[in-house]
Amino acid sequence: MNNYEFCAHWVNEESGSRSVKVLDYGCGAGEIVKLLRKQGVDAYGCDVFYEGGDYSTKLGSDLLGTIIRRMDDSGAVPFDASTFDLVINNQVMEHVEDLDRVLAEVSRVLKPGGKVLSLFPDKSVWREGHCGIPFLHRFPKGSRPRVYYALAWRTLGFGHFKTGKSRLKWCEDFCQWLDKWTWYRSRRVIDASYRSISPHRLESKRVGSCCASIAAGASHP
Repeated sequence: MNNYEFCAHWVNEESGSRSVKVLDYGCGAGEIVKLLRKQGVDAYGCDVFYEGGDYSTKLGSDLLGTIIRRMDDSGAVPFDASTFDLVINNQVMEHVEDLDRVLAEVSRVLKPGGKVLSLFPDKSVWREGHCGIPFLHRFPKGSRPRVYYALAWRTLGFGHFKTGKSRLKWCEDFCQWLDKWTWYRSRRVIDASYRSISPHRLESKRVGSCCASIAAGASHP
């Protein structure tokens, strides 16, 4: 079961026989939204479509602007308060600089008694999933030695999206991308942010083949 399928399965488990309205926060190309809607779920999405991962061109005009909405730089979710029964996000929160602000917006659009499912890696994972280099995300931002550390792994054949660049250029560019677009946090920091929406962990359930954590399935009071 991959992450998309897991999210859809979780939604169906939580909804049971009742009709629910679902938001995929940070929906990217809308794969989960499309999957849920094929299953008859009233699903929507939103995304900033940021420079580090803009998938808006993969969305048709039938989705973009209506079912899937673009967020502006303020980070406000473009839906009314108390709209959704369930909010999901898959591999998104490691790209969020201000986690508390995002969770406040997620809470705002949840109905009373709604639930949140967040899947994302914390700092303890051993492999940086975007580039495929072990432990690269644990280096301080701006660290030059990590470029040569990445180069050593890259020389051994590790890494994703390797075509079109020299090994050194690939390492430099990925390190800059990580600096600009990722914020890996410890479990303690994540738990502190999610505490306001009563988290409980679901790691005992397998999610794909990656090292992502299911950070919370949280109830909104």
